[in-house]
Amino acid sequence: METMVVTSIVAILSAIAIPQFSALSIQLQTGAAATELLQDVDYARTMSQRTGTPYYITVTGGSGVNYKVQRAADPAAIAPGTDPTVRTITLGAKMPHVTFAQNTVAVDCFGGTASAATPSTQLVFNARGLPNAAASYFVGSDDGKNTYVVSVTGAGRARLCRRVGGGWR
Repeated sequence: METMVVTSIVAILSAIAIPQFSALSIQLQTGAAATELLQDVDYARTMSQRTGTPYYITVTGGSGVNYKVQRAADPAAIAPGTDPTVRTITLGAKMPHVTFAQNTVAVDCFGGTASAATPSTQLVFNARGLPNAAASYFVGSDDGKNTYVVSVTGAGRARLCRRVGGGWR
């Protein structure tokens, strides 16, 4: 009898804890993917300044958060198909519930509007570390509960924000 009571209690606690653990896991994965993207944006900017050669981010598509950091072989022209790839990030298989997604959000944490989860062109940093344009990369969970944005201003400031309620933190 005592064994049945203990087993029942363990089963009830497991039924409560497992869904919450799963939601927490997805939230942590979404944050980790956005943080890795922010670090790669900072890396591209820093390497552009350090080497005097444009570096840029190219979203490679597919399911999940997948992109490349590339270096321009010819500083005068960006050629994603032929330029050397410095880093390739494919998080789709490791984090199946995390994608580039806006999750109904149309404004980044700097107040800029975005019509898509990723910029329509590459985010290119020139030799001074300045981007070709302001850009926002929205990273979200497939359940729509977690949204992060990596925003880059026209002056090159990169910031990671998390959507909490109706605002960014």
